[in-house]
Amino acid sequence: MPEDIVQQFQHLAKEKDPAARSLLIRKVTAEYVRRTGLAPTETERELFSALVLDLYEQIDLSVRRDIITLLARTQHISTPLAERLAGEHDELVTTLYEYSPMLSQETLLQAARMRSETVLRAIARRQRVPEPVVDALMSRAKNSVVSDLLRNLGSDFSSNALLLCAIICQTSLEIQSLMAARCLADHLFHSRMRLQAEQGCPFLPGVLSKATLEGTLDQLVHDMEARLFRADGLNDDPTRDELLVRINLGELTFDNLLETLIAKDCKEDVIWLLKDAPGLSANAMEHLLASETNRILTRLLLEQNVSVKTFAALTQWRVDHLGFPNRHIHREVENYRQSVSQKRKSDDQIASAV
Repeated sequence: MPEDIVQQFQHLAKEKDPAARSLLIRKVTAEYVRRTGLAPTETERELFSALVLDLYEQIDLSVRRDIITLLARTQHISTPLAERLAGEHDELVTTLYEYSPMLSQETLLQAARMRSETVLRAIARRQRVPEPVVDALMSRAKNSVVSDLLRNLGSDFSSNALLLCAIICQTSLEIQSLMAARCLADHLFHSRMRLQAEQGCPFLPGVLSKATLEGTLDQLVHDMEARLFRADGLNDDPTRDELLVRINLGELTFDNLLETLIAKDCKEDVIWLLKDAPGLSANAMEHLLASETNRILTRLLLEQNVSVKTFAALTQWRVDHLGFPNRHIHREVENYRQSVSQKRKSDDQIASAV
């Protein structure tokens, strides 16, 4: 491991200012994960992991989330560190459970039996999900998890898991359509479902049984408009947590990300970004965005240094998606422009005083 990283960790251990400590540990971890050239040696990997473990209890939850997210895709950490990270609260570990190559099958099985639906879905989207883990996930009978497993061609379905699919799909046309689509893409899955149909499985819906025996699954898939995810490796697009890490590292501004998400016109992503900093629920933030003359929202956006241009785009977005009155756009933007000007003057005065 480069000497400068070791020195930064030594400096970190002595740092008393919480904000400086938080930024430094993020940057040191990012530098280790993103370094180019030769991969870390076994000694370097163990040393880095030990240093992170030594400091881990001293950092707050927001920094822990960033550390977990930065280390989620790497194989250059120790198993004890990976297991420690995996033990964090559900809202911190979804990226880790979806991508980490360092999590043991036992860890995945334990999570599949005990964790929340968010973590279950993350496991179901892993590049490969072995049969025992699929069985454990299927036993939780969560429709969203079953759907993710069926879409993921890297998940291995046992005969028992397929039987559970047949039972669960009784009340879900989406799962029925995904089972049909899976048959066309997965020979083993198809063979096992055909065997169920030939044996007259009482749980397999008639439409699936008939299409399987008559060889008309392709038409059934077309009629149901089922779609499977591609199974060509890990997704390189950054996750939500990875985007937040880039903001915290100073590599991306909140304003730039908000502007991008508004342009993409994805309501869930815009609400997710805005609710994260104040720690609100999605419903609470949606209510806030739909409300008129909202000082809380203005204060939140000012704290994140959102530009007038992005605020204007957000206000129009609120009109389009949340029923915010169109007649108030000009007033809202002008009020925000004045607030930005006042904030700049205040910041300048503080800087001059210092």
